[in-house]
Amino acid sequence: VEYLEKAIALDPEFDEALNHLGYTWAEKGKNLDRALDLIERAVKKDPENPAYLDSLGWVLFKLGRTSEALPHLERAAALLTEPDDTVYDHLGDVLAALGRMPEAKEAWRKSLGIEKSDEVQRKLDGTP
Repeated sequence: VEYLEKAIALDPEFDEALNHLGYTWAEKGKNLDRALDLIERAVKKDPENPAYLDSLGWVLFKLGRTSEALPHLERAAALLTEPDDTVYDHLGDVLAALGRMPEAKEAWRKSLGIEKSDEVQRKLDGTP
């Protein structure tokens, strides 16, 4: 975090650092409003970057703005040029939170098809 903050201080438009720091905080559930601001700045700089769109969807989900998160995660999945298990895992979590379980399970299956994960498998199985 310290190095990312320094990178952003040196170049406030360094989109990779903006996204990485914002995503790090979203994953930890900390500084979510600041994380959203950082990620939105990264997306503004590169609006077709699936990693940035995934981060935006994820931080919105963490903020409880699930309906707003979905289109960003769907767009991230559509823009992938290489398989990304995390994007599909996040998409599954958001779909599940919206009560769209068949679609959530499909997203988690895609995630597992890319990389095995006990955590994602438990979601798919419906076990804690």
